Amino acid sequence: MRRTAEVHKRELIDGLVSARREILSAVAEFPPGLHDRVFIGTWTVMDLMAHLVGWDFTNLQAIQQILAGQFPTFFQFYDRDWKSYNARLVQEYKVEAYSSLLYRLHDSHRELINFLESLPAADIVTGKAYNERGRSTAIRSLLSAEAKDELEHGEQIRALIQQQSSPTGR
Repeated sequence: MRRTAEVHKRELIDGLVSARREILSAVAEFPPGLHDRVFIGTWTVMDLMAHLVGWDFTNLQAIQQILAGQFPTFFQFYDRDWKSYNARLVQEYKVEAYSSLLYRLHDSHRELINFLESLPAADIVTGKAYNERGRSTAIRSLLSAEAKDELEHGEQIRALIQQQSSPTGR
C-alpha cells in the first residue's frame, strides 16, 4: 500500500522531532565542564549546537525558497562535507552562554517544525526546485538529511559521554 502525502509529511516531521529530542537528551547528559572541549574535529558541544541552530534556519529559508520556485541559495557555499558553510554557521549562531545556546537550539527547531506543520503535505513531499544546470533539490531530501545528521551527532555526543564515564576516561 502506498503512503499518502499526509503520512509521509508526518514521518518526516516526526523524524526531525525524534532526532532533535535525542540531541537534547544527549546534551542534557553532557558534563557541564566539557562544553568547551573539542570532540568532533575542531568542534565543541557548543559549536555542534550552533551548527544545528544554523541548519534549522538554513532549511527553513531553503524550504521557503523552494516553495517560491527558487533553488536554495545555501548551495552556493557547498564544499566537501559543507565544511566552510558549517564553520560559518557556528560563527554566526554560537553564543557565549550555554543556556542561551540551548534556548536557541529549542527555539530554532520549534520555528522550523511549526512552519512545516503549517504546510500542505503535498508541498513537503513533492516540493522541489531546480538550478540553472538542471540539478534538483527536494524539501523531503533536506528534511531527511537534517534528521540523519542530528542522529549521527547524537551518537557522537553519547560516545564522548560514555568515554568520559569509563574508568580510564578514554
